[in-house]
Amino acid sequence: MLPLIAAFVNANLQFNKLTQQSLFNMSQAVETTRASQIMLEELAVMERSARQYFVLRDQVLLTNFNQAHERLGAALNTLLQQPIALPQHADLMSFTRQENDLFQSITQAQHHQADFDDSMVLNFANLSNLANQISNKNNVLIDQEAITFKARVSEVKKALFWQMLTIFPLVVIIAALITWMIARPIRRMDAAIHQLGQGDYERVIRIDGPGDLRQLGSRLDWLRIALKDLHQQKQRFLQQASHELKTPLTAIREASELLHDGVAGNLNPQQSQIVTILRDSSLRLQRMIENLLKYTEIQFNTPKSNVSLQPLNVVMHKVLQAYALSIAHKNIQVEQSITDMQVQLDIEKLTTVLDNLISNAVKYTPEHGKISIHAARTKQDLEITIKDTGPGIPEANQKDLFSPFYHGAQANNSLVAGSGLGLFIAKEAASALQGELRYISAGAGAHFLLRIPLAAMQSAQEQPSEVTNQ
Repeated sequence: MLPLIAAFVNANLQFNKLTQQSLFNMSQAVETTRASQIMLEELAVMERSARQYFVLRDQVLLTNFNQAHERLGAALNTLLQQPIALPQHADLMSFTRQENDLFQSITQAQHHQADFDDSMVLNFANLSNLANQISNKNNVLIDQEAITFKARVSEVKKALFWQMLTIFPLVVIIAALITWMIARPIRRMDAAIHQLGQGDYERVIRIDGPGDLRQLGSRLDWLRIALKDLHQQKQRFLQQASHELKTPLTAIREASELLHDGVAGNLNPQQSQIVTILRDSSLRLQRMIENLLKYTEIQFNTPKSNVSLQPLNVVMHKVLQAYALSIAHKNIQVEQSITDMQVQLDIEKLTTVLDNLISNAVKYTPEHGKISIHAARTKQDLEITIKDTGPGIPEANQKDLFSPFYHGAQANNSLVAGSGLGLFIAKEAASALQGELRYISAGAGAHFLLRIPLAAMQSAQEQPSEVTNQ
């Protein structure tokens, strides 16, 4: 802003000077014109009063003559004080001397009772001509001063135009430079904040630029270290808590299974219902703890690969068997269309993906709903799709669908909320298989697609037969 401020101050000073000069010129023009007019009028009054006095010898006329002489002198003094009348200084002094000489001669003639002679007439005529010359020349000087002032205004206007023509590109260049200097560290800060938001606490944050931005960058790096420590503490807590919970949960599971199997004696219907609730809740709790363990393993440990060769329909059958009771209880229709093939990859990770997807499908599909499972091999990929007839996932929740600990606003009848880790673990397992898991927004219900490239696995010879089970 400094160049603009300097230009503004300079323009203000120039305008002030022009304003003062304009007021001064106007004042001079008015005073000079008024004094010239008074000079001509009072000279005429003096001549008329003198002529009448020498005829009538009336003292009133002599008084008028003297007063006109005083006013004429005051007008001459005003003209002599004006800078614009400086070129006429000699003519004004000559006029003053001649007028004084004429005044003295008339005064002496009045004392000696003399008459108004021809010399007085000639002197008044000469003074009148000289006064007219002075007045005309004053007008010329006023016009010249106006022309000079107009030229000065044009010069100032031109100078200010060139000044602004120079200042504006300079200001634009400076603004662009400052914007570039500030925008770079701000972009880095934005990237650093995005980095922290994504949970990347390993890269050191360094911000270059002005001192305040560098200090802010140091604060962001301090925040990164604090978040990293907090994240590690959280992971250690989850890992330790999960392991600690698993031991008593195993005892609860075994006890509930024994009660359910009637080892401790036959149960009445009400007791059997309570034991069933206890057994199902312990299973749900065990699944949540296993998810926490898998999450901490993904965060801390490098995933290990355990490749084996198994039929895909067998893997799918094992996953569905784990939810057979829930499927039967809700009368869910499961449609499978799976190409009979054998896949050679990490079956445990594939099972993790399928288990989480089918678990969600069973959980959110209403009674008498339907789950569709389709698997086939294309030219480049193995594609597995799982669709259900549940409420689906709102568009607002799809962005963070695969984020850890994320709970969408889903309508479900479950009394116990999930951990929010299922889809995150499924996504990580799919990535470990060098594949891709994504949600497809199409119609009602939830629709997930698992795509594994054929280059990431070795397929056995595919048979043309297709197994369809309902």
